[in-house]
Amino acid sequence: FSLNAGSATSSRHRRLEPPAPSAQGMDSNQHFSVWLLVPEPQRATVVAAMKAAADTHGLATSEPHITLLGDAGAGTEAEMTAKLAALAGIGAVPCIFAKSGAVTAGIGADGTVPWNQSAVAVPAPTPELSRAHRTARQAFRGESVEAVTLEGWAPPIRQPHLSLAYGNPPELVATLDTPPDYVADTAAVFSCTPPTLAGVPNWREVARTSLVAKGTSL
Repeated sequence: FSLNAGSATSSRHRRLEPPAPSAQGMDSNQHFSVWLLVPEPQRATVVAAMKAAADTHGLATSEPHITLLGDAGAGTEAEMTAKLAALAGIGAVPCIFAKSGAVTAGIGADGTVPWNQSAVAVPAPTPELSRAHRTARQAFRGESVEAVTLEGWAPPIRQPHLSLAYGNPPELVATLDTPPDYVADTAAVFSCTPPTLAGVPNWREVARTSLVAKGTSL
């Protein structure tokens, strides 16, 4: 999760499944994000590493993900679910991490580290990842074809990333292992409400879709 950006199940090909209606579901003031989820069995490895770090330092955790959009714009859960359909079947996304130096922290112009980029693993840029990012920007934010040709990853790191911890002490970064490589086949909308460190335990999945066209094998 990144600004300018519940737990998920691990079912791989569930298509656009919104939750049962709720009072919160009718609230258009939620903060929504769009994530690429980590598939099993790699998810289990990442979750275990995140939990170990969280337990040691008293941190909150979320579903592991690469953020496509930290801020998906205003709308209801139903509207976000409808927009997510633009990502259905666009193709799986290889997520490949350097074997050393992939885990880092975003540092702002003032030298501070934002809580939501305090321990991140940066995957290699790939055409598939750029395509998913561009598609999400067009679908959720209504950005033009011309606008999405420019990179729009969230500052200060301005790269795609998988957060391994939130609000952690700086020394944790050097102790974290690089995540395993994987192929992301699912995108999801999450309600990250409120979009704060204290709000992390309340984040929950709204809907998900398969990036893989029906009948396609990974």
